[in-house]
Order: sequence, then C-alpha cells, then structure tokens
Amino acid sequence: MSEFFQQPPRAGNRFHTDPSLRLLTQWHLPDAIYEQAEPQLERMGALADEVMGALAEQAETNEPEHTPYDAWGRRIDRVRIDDSWRELMRIGQREGLVAIPHERAYGAHSRVVQAGLVHLYDPASAVADCPLVMTDGAVTLLQEHDPGLAEHYNPRLTAREGAWTAGQWMTEKEGGSDVSGTSTVASQDADGRWRLYGTKWFTSAVTADMALALARAETSAGEDQGLSLFLLELRNADDTWNGLEIRRLKDKLGTRALPTAEIDLVGAAAVPVGSLGGGVRKLAGLLNVARFWAAIGGPAGVGQLLALARDYAGKREAFGSLLRDNPIHRRWLARISADYEAMLALNFETAAQLGQSENGGPKELARLLAPLNKLACARQAAQTGSELLESFGGAGYVEDTGIPRLFRNLHVHCIWEGTTSVLAHDVVRALGAPENAEAFADDICRRLKNLTTAGTARVKQKIESELDVLMPLVNDPREEEARRIGWGMARIYQGVLLAEFAEWKKSAFDDDAGFATAELFCRRGLVDEPFPETDADTAGRMAFGS
Repeated sequence: MSEFFQQPPRAGNRFHTDPSLRLLTQWHLPDAIYEQAEPQLERMGALADEVMGALAEQAETNEPEHTPYDAWGRRIDRVRIDDSWRELMRIGQREGLVAIPHERAYGAHSRVVQAGLVHLYDPASAVADCPLVMTDGAVTLLQEHDPGLAEHYNPRLTAREGAWTAGQWMTEKEGGSDVSGTSTVASQDADGRWRLYGTKWFTSAVTADMALALARAETSAGEDQGLSLFLLELRNADDTWNGLEIRRLKDKLGTRALPTAEIDLVGAAAVPVGSLGGGVRKLAGLLNVARFWAAIGGPAGVGQLLALARDYAGKREAFGSLLRDNPIHRRWLARISADYEAMLALNFETAAQLGQSENGGPKELARLLAPLNKLACARQAAQTGSELLESFGGAGYVEDTGIPRLFRNLHVHCIWEGTTSVLAHDVVRALGAPENAEAFADDICRRLKNLTTAGTARVKQKIESELDVLMPLVNDPREEEARRIGWGMARIYQGVLLAEFAEWKKSAFDDDAGFATAELFCRRGLVDEPFPETDADTAGRMAFGS
C-alpha cells in the first residue's frame, strides 16, 4: 500500500503569479515608468518567495521577549526581538519602501510603485512593515510641519542602509481612537527643556529609534498650550532609555513578531514639532500615509492566500477531479477574485491620488480616499481571507502550514489607524467641506462618461442607479448614516475602477474577463439598504437588548 502525501501549495513570485496585481500596477503607470519599476517589482516578488518566507516563520516562532529587571534588581526593560525580524525590516528599507515616495525618482507615480512593492512585501514580512509605515508617515509630517527637524532626521529615516525607524505614540487608555482624551503631559523643566509624563497604551514601535507623541503642553509659567506634538529619541547617548519604562508587551491575536508595548513616560526628553498646539491637526498627513499602508496590508495578505489557493486547486483532488475543475470551486474562487481585484483597484487609485497631492496636485480626492480605502479594503480582506482559509479544508486550520498566521495578521488592519466606524465618522467629517463632496461626484461622473464599450454597459447602468441613492446622503452627510455613506462611496468607486480596468485590459490584451469581474462585483449591491425607520430608543434596545 502506497502512502499518500499532499503536495503543499506555493504562491511563487506573485509579481508573476498574480495577474491582477501586475496588470493594475501597469495600468496606473506610464509605460516608461513601468519599465523603470518592473525590475524592482520582480526582485521584491523573488525576495518574498525565496528569502522572506523562512525569515518570517523564524520571527513568528521566536516572539519578542521583555525583561524588566536584571539579575541584581536594576530596571533595564530589555526587549529582545529575533534577528530574522530585524533582517526583514532591513530588506524593506534597502528596497526603498520608505525612501521611494520621498526620493521621488518616479515623480508623482512614486506612491503607485511603492504600493506594488508593499503588496509583495507585506505578507512575507511578519508585519515588519509596521515600523516602516510609521517612519514613512513621520517623514511626511516633519516635512510639512518642522523643516528644521526634517533636515536633521529625515535623511536618517529614508536611508536604505543603517536607517532609523520612527513610532507614533497616540493611543491612551482614556481615549483610544479619540485622541482628545490624551492625558500625557509635557512640562518644561528649569532649563526650559520639555519632559513627557504619562502612559501610552499601544506603542507598536517600542524598538524604534525615535517617536512622535501627543501630549498636553504646560509651560514653565504654568500656561496650558493645548494638545501638542513632540519628537523624542528613545535612547540616550549611553544607550539607556530616555525617560521610558515598559509595563509589558501585548499578547495579541496576530502580529506576534511585532513588539507592541504599554509604556510609561517618566520625564522623557522631547522637543515640540513646530509650534505648540495643533497636535491633532499636524497628524493629518501622517494619518493619511498610515491608513494608505494599512489599506494595502489587507488585500496584500488576501493576494498571498489567493495565490496559494489557486496553486492548491491544481494539486488537490476531491471526488475524482482536481479542485480547479470543480464548477462549485471555480465559481467560488471567481467571486473571491472579483472582490480581491476591487480592493487592489481602490488601493492603487488611492496611491495615485496621494502621489499627485504630494506633488502639487489637488488634495480633495486624496483626503476622501484615505479613509474610504482603509474602511473598505481592510474589512473586505478579513471577510475574503476567512473564505480563502476554508479553501484549504482542514489544512487551513493547522498552524504549521503558515495559513492561520496569514489569516490572523489580516485582522489588525481593521483596527490600526481607526476602526470601520471611526473611518466612517472621518468620511462624514470630510464631506462637511463641500469641495470634497464635489470632487467625488465630479470624478465618478467623469469616469462613467468615459466608459464607452458594450462590455461595461450594465455596470455603468447599475452604478448610475446606485448613485441616485448615494448622492443625497453625500450632499447631506449625517452621523447616523456614516457607515452606509462610507461603504457606498467606497464600493461605487471600486465598481467604476473595475469597469475602467476591464476596458483597458480588453484594449491592451484583448482580454474580456474583466467585464465579468466588474459585473460580478456590482451585482451584489453597492449602497446598503437604509436602516429600518425607528426611534433612537428602539435602535438602542435592538443593539444592546431590552
């Protein structure tokens, strides 16, 4: 009797095995820019496939450890992270994941190239891109709000060798996403230097070189200067902590290789970023960048799972045939693939708009797409990832296949930089500026007008019908409709982008499968049905019980 061994799935170099990722990158880049970027994208795909996977497995197996005291009782707060995780971070730095949008070798298209690279890097990185996210955001913030600090720190943060990383320390027990609840205080000592005192509840870069922290500034004269932004280096010249104590490392659902800590600031020396006050306002540019990366992380993981599922379908037999030849399985993966392509399309359009806004272009669409992209793609990725886990049967539930790790790490993107409801609230706030709503309406209408083939006719009609429902909500945004507005705007944008992409693929490659993808995505509805007419008390009892 011969013993059967199932051949495991392999994703391969996803720049080659993931046509949606490759072609959406190509669609968004001029030919000359694509030719310039293609070798780097191929190299990143090869690194993820051939080098990073083993490093990620090692990093996730050897989780960070915190030692608060040495053998003699001295407070040391040593955090050990595996060398594999540091190497994963160095790979991202060497490949320019932080540097590219600031070097601007690709001009206004630099964020699109960056997005393609992050899609390939993220699933194989054991979330070592988290410090890179915050470093990219810190560079953006310092450029905008403090040229002096930017001149000093940004060359270190954007270096490709020996680079620094930056953290962003905003979250506290009292406020969570509501940073108005910040209780950390910045006080001036007798020499006029600023010192930070307080607790930060989530710090995902406790091993960074520097951090940006919110605190309430109180001058030596006792004047309250309001919520302000400060920069601190984590270590003193003698490598001791700069007024910082670590309470513990968080025990998390996923991102297990990432050292996330609770910390106490006990007189950490810091300097204000720009003038005092306006701390929340200064975070806007950083937040857009961080949300952009978080929105990529979800579909990046889905892309890895989908590549594995497609390969597995060609290796796994069930009921007398390969999974890929089973009509139920084919239609199921086709639907998942349509959702994945919709996420990618919105990711790359957001990258394009962000890049244009950073290079002197209009900012209205970038302001809206930052929360819309994160709202939709992070949550869609968690749902789609769950289905893809099922495609491997019991093997998808077994730790040493690596598949559960990918699935767990998807979920953090729904939390980082704002939950779905926080993002929906931000969309409603952005729509309070009429120019943002006008930019959305004008852009959608322009894109619809340019859809001219018979293949997109039904999709175009569906989107126009759904716009009749959505636009009154967009033009009169109310808080209680925030999630419906945000989801409706995001899905309509995804539907339009899929239709445009389908026409391009037909024109460039005589490939008409994109028409079916766009129609399949749009058929399930783009704008949610309204909440049943009821009073607030009844809604509360429905939500929380009588």
